[in-house]
Order: sequence, then C-alpha cells, then structure tokens
Amino acid sequence: MSPNQWVEHFRTLHERARKGQLPEEDKRRYNAAREQFARALTAAQGMMLPPGQSARRTFRIAQGLQVDLSLSTGPARSMTLDVSCGGFSVMMHKPPSDSEEPGFTLRLPGNQEPVTGRAKLVSVQRKIGTHRVSFSMLGISDKDLERLESSLFDLALERIK
Repeated sequence: MSPNQWVEHFRTLHERARKGQLPEEDKRRYNAAREQFARALTAAQGMMLPPGQSARRTFRIAQGLQVDLSLSTGPARSMTLDVSCGGFSVMMHKPPSDSEEPGFTLRLPGNQEPVTGRAKLVSVQRKIGTHRVSFSMLGISDKDLERLESSLFDLALERIK
C-alpha cells in the first residue's frame, strides 16, 4: 500500500470512528493506525520519542485555537501557536510565575465543548516585546483528552490532500 493509499485508508477509519461506526475489531486497527500516523507526524516534526512514550500524546499541530487562562493577575485570552495532547504554546506580554498553575479553557474547532483543566508552565522564550510561553495540561478528563486527540487528527488530516 502506498503512503497516499494508507493516509486515505486512515482518513476513512478516522471518519467512521468520529461517527461511532467502527466495530470492535476495527477499533483496535484504528488505534494502532492512530499511533502509526502520530509517529510519522512526530518524525516529520524532527521530534524524538522517549522509549515507551505514545506519539499520539506527543505530536503537535501548529494551530490557532482560542484559549482562556485564569491567571492570578486576571483572565487572559490568547490564541495557541501549537497544540498537542500534552500542552500548548501562546504568546504573552508577561508570563505567569513558575509556580502558578492557571486554569484554562481551550476551544476546539466546530461546535464542540471546550477542553478545560489546569496549565503548568513548561518554558518561556523571550521574543521582541513578548514571550512564547509553553504550558503542559493537567487534570484533563479522559473524555476531553480523547476529544482533543480526535480534533488534532482532524486538523492534521485537513492539511493532507
């Protein structure tokens, strides 16, 4: 099977899974295919996976999604620069302190319910007049994590024609 055929097969499986139309035996194949697709994405992004870590939780999508942060200094609204199942990056004029774990609400594409949880500061890169701030996500329910992961696969597949 060529890479293009594989992606089209995966796209079909993904669409069926989104609609709840996969029989149990196809769900196992679909989950394995999700990991394989995510591994290809992480490799294309030049990322190395630590042994035993799932690529499905690691690959990133450069996508602007609205995120609201509940900071000690007050609420802040931003757009993500990139998103993964593990975290997101935004631009901020002033990053929060290292110890702060603000609440966040991440809006997903379409009319989906947002993903909510707490964010932990991972890194800050000073830019001219601003900062690129990366957060890991904490306290996300399994259901929200699955919805986020499916949305990230949707976004990745949209970019492959």
